[in-house]
Amino acid sequence: MTGIIAHRGYSKLFPENTVLAFKEAAKFDITGIELDVQLTSDGQVVICHDETIDRTSNGTGFIKDMTLAELKTFYFYGKFQGQVEENEEIQIPTLEEFFKWFQPLDIMVNIELKTNIFRYDGLVEKVNDLIQQYDLIDRVVLSSFQHHTMNEAKKVNPALKTGLLTMSGILTPGDYTASHGHEFYHPFFMTLESEDFDNLAANNIGINTYTVNRSEDMEKLITAKVTNIITDDVVLGLETLNASK
Repeated sequence: MTGIIAHRGYSKLFPENTVLAFKEAAKFDITGIELDVQLTSDGQVVICHDETIDRTSNGTGFIKDMTLAELKTFYFYGKFQGQVEENEEIQIPTLEEFFKWFQPLDIMVNIELKTNIFRYDGLVEKVNDLIQQYDLIDRVVLSSFQHHTMNEAKKVNPALKTGLLTMSGILTPGDYTASHGHEFYHPFFMTLESEDFDNLAANNIGINTYTVNRSEDMEKLITAKVTNIITDDVVLGLETLNASK
């Protein structure tokens, strides 16, 4: 059955990629949470979508140029400025802080490695080390638009589950994904063609598709039996899924 993954947490109603958004998403019967990771100047794995903090916080600058301590001085309220309390739940979280909270839960996490602009040497190894430290190998799927990074992840640890993110449609995506040894294909939902579903199924490749925020689109993907729908709107996703049963 199709599952619902909370895109950057419950990002429709709460600041994306914050502890607050993750906690609010986990109140619902979701399959998992999606988040993004970058690397600070002092080598800490932090959760943030953009390479800069300009859009999502009250600060400016590239994450790669700041230490964790410097980043922790800002609040990541994004478009919810003035609507949420400025406290530690909307400061930038580290992946380790997330794992400490996440470990006792009964859901999975999709971690996108943001290496398509900056390669962040050592990021794959650091993420893998944290996954091993918290014994989460069976509950994590890594993904990236930089497919070389996913190939690197398989070399670092063949047991890691990995997915290839795409923005544009590709021909025979199941053949392509399987040929590189990955388990999942992560397409923008509007790029999926009918023949893609057949090709992916023939190669036993799961489909985690993003970012789906309309019920009519969700209904089509549920009918097509995608593995997971990644959405900003957790409640709409669950309501649509339940209505399809």
